[in-house]
Amino acid sequence: MKLEKWRSEKNLTLTQLAEKLGAPHATVVRRWCLPTDHKDYKIPSAKYMLIIQETTMGAVTPNDFYG
Repeated sequence: MKLEKWRSEKNLTLTQLAEKLGAPHATVVRRWCLPTDHKDYKIPSAKYMLIIQETTMGAVTPNDFYG
């Protein structure tokens, strides 16, 4: 599952998701939630990949960030 889909299912704003993940700013999380072909799309670091997987209880995995 893509992070954006999980976020919308949980009715979280980008700011709320950033706080939940311990990300420095909502803009960082927004880039993780963009479509993979978007010019501003970014793949989270290994540190955040683990946090995302734990926070989503396995619904979002590292493989979900690759096209």
